[in-house]
Amino acid sequence: MRKSDLLRALALGSAFVATPALADLPQLRLQAGGVDIQLTAGASVQGAVIDDDDTATPTTDGQYDLFARLNAEWTSPSGIVVGANIEANNRDRETESLETGEIYGFVASDYGRLEVGLQDGAADMLGMAAPVIALGQIRGDFSRYAGSIALLRTLDTQDSFKVLYLSPPIKGFRAGASWSPKFRQNADAANPRSRVIVKDAVELGLQFQQPVGEWVLGASGGYAFGNADPITQRADLASWSVGAQARRGQLRIGGAYVRRGESNRLERDFNQWEVNGGVAWVEDKWGVSASSSFTKSSERSNRLFAVGGFYALTPNIQIRSDLVQFRERRVGRAAENGVVGILELQLTI
Repeated sequence: MRKSDLLRALALGSAFVATPALADLPQLRLQAGGVDIQLTAGASVQGAVIDDDDTATPTTDGQYDLFARLNAEWTSPSGIVVGANIEANNRDRETESLETGEIYGFVASDYGRLEVGLQDGAADMLGMAAPVIALGQIRGDFSRYAGSIALLRTLDTQDSFKVLYLSPPIKGFRAGASWSPKFRQNADAANPRSRVIVKDAVELGLQFQQPVGEWVLGASGGYAFGNADPITQRADLASWSVGAQARRGQLRIGGAYVRRGESNRLERDFNQWEVNGGVAWVEDKWGVSASSSFTKSSERSNRLFAVGGFYALTPNIQIRSDLVQFRERRVGRAAENGVVGILELQLTI
């Protein structure tokens, strides 16, 4: 890999993934004197059709989103990249390509990439799994309307404040580590058992990729651990996953095994695990994907199958769609079946 390519990869924090990122969308860009400022912003409107066993679920629904990303970086004469990244959305989404609430600064050089701020952790960033695109398929927006998403990778600390380091690629290997002093969700809940408070959360990730003929093959491993605040009465964070992906041109194939056990659960001996897999074909103007997963624990199971894709009508207008079928079982209850179809129109500047 050329030095310029290496520094660019480190500056972007890129990993072996198949999902188009916000950086791939149309953007306003200013470059001068080693400074590179990029702004991506837009809006999307979704319509959904839902058919499931819950009589309280509406048969049609919809959502809208506003999103923006600002990335500013400066490259020194010696090649060191210093910058900041801000990503925001009017509400949380599961879509991998529209991460929300990220605000962090970074420094990248031949020695790796260091980030400080609100950002994903190392296990999530370097983890390989079923490829998902556009609306996310098994890890997608369907869960806004019905059903539960797949685990996909190691249970992580999401966009909590953290310090993250990613090594440069060395003979195909890339490692990462992150530390979050406190990861919180629903921290203001009146019932402490409804809160999620994890202290000193650490994520470790390792990724390997190697060209083999016309293919690029990759594998990954991730581990996350941390201490649950005793007031929540939840189990400590302890989760790991292994994954693999292969790509050849526009083709992506991948899957993962995830072990979450009783991580951050109120239930003991929850013993949660998952297998997922999928395939995607991604061109510049369009892409399609199919993915599936089976998640199991002591109390419940969840089976997902999804197909989806996107098509760019113009550089600034994109149609995105998913069709997801789910089947959830809980001990002592009848199985819940459902199908969610989503169509979205996205506009960007």
